[in-house]
Amino acid sequence: MVYSPGKKPDLRKVYIRLFFIFRHQPSASTFQPPTASLHIRKFVLTLRMVFVLLILPSASVVLGGQENILINADTQMKYADDCFAGHDYGTATVEYKKFVYFFPRDERVLHAQFNIGMSLFHLKDYAAAINQFTSILDKQGASPVGIESGWMISRSYQRSGNYRAAVDQLTYLIQLSGDAAVADKAWHQIGWLYLESGDFDKAQAAFDRISLSGRTAFDIQTLDTQLKEQAAIPQKNPVTAGILSVVPGGGYFYCGRYRDSLIAFFFTSVFMVGAVESFDQDLYALGGMMSLVGLGFYSGSIYGGINSAYKFNQAKKSEFVQQLKKSAGADFSAHIQKDKILLGMTCQF
Repeated sequence: MVYSPGKKPDLRKVYIRLFFIFRHQPSASTFQPPTASLHIRKFVLTLRMVFVLLILPSASVVLGGQENILINADTQMKYADDCFAGHDYGTATVEYKKFVYFFPRDERVLHAQFNIGMSLFHLKDYAAAINQFTSILDKQGASPVGIESGWMISRSYQRSGNYRAAVDQLTYLIQLSGDAAVADKAWHQIGWLYLESGDFDKAQAAFDRISLSGRTAFDIQTLDTQLKEQAAIPQKNPVTAGILSVVPGGGYFYCGRYRDSLIAFFFTSVFMVGAVESFDQDLYALGGMMSLVGLGFYSGSIYGGINSAYKFNQAKKSEFVQQLKKSAGADFSAHIQKDKILLGMTCQF
């Protein structure tokens, strides 16, 4: 790849061009003194040519003085890798793309394309990362880099909150690879994705799909024992919360939100009592307005009480899952090495 800041001019062509320009005869409308002779015109033309000969050499020095900068494939790749290693993912993306464009036949093009996806992933541009890794997976199939791209697609979906798509991608990898180790790893990750989404039954079903050797490697027996403790997770019944909300703030109180319960009871009571007093004093407009506001607080209290029960249950499930992850030492992570990137669930014992 050659960058040419300036190109040295062809002086011979310039001289010939200027010669014909200066040799151009003036039009008939131009004033010509009757005493002008051929010798005077030749003299003027000679002066013009001398002027050109004096100016162009200095111009050629200015234009041609800058040297060409040569960048080969090794230099370009090293710079891109250095940017990636230095966590300058924006620059790394650009430099890897330059490498792919200028050196399309280099054997490291696939490495550059994969690291473009990794850079986009680290930049949290998950949609672009998914497109990049999908392009690699479509071309490489069940090859090692294709499978790694598949893991990263699932990981990108997970980071963007699309657990359903992440599970579908892992299921596709199981079918694509036909490898027992890949299948065990995928089912393990699918199980954890279901756990994080709060679907314990599907999580257990996914863990049950792991082979005997995989169950030992991932210590599924311990995980099964811990999952049985989910029955002890504190739960609040949304129906009960709705019934108790007949009393303003009752649903909040049931879910442990005592401050919200007190606020709901106070404002609902104030507006309702105010509405009754207004009607007793024949202040129908004021009474109607206060009734409307009080009804808004009352209906909001019922809705909030039911919603609080759902939020309570979700929070407790999340706490349980976090305890499981902490106990198992499990975490989705991408381990970057010099020649490859390993993605998966790591378990510490």
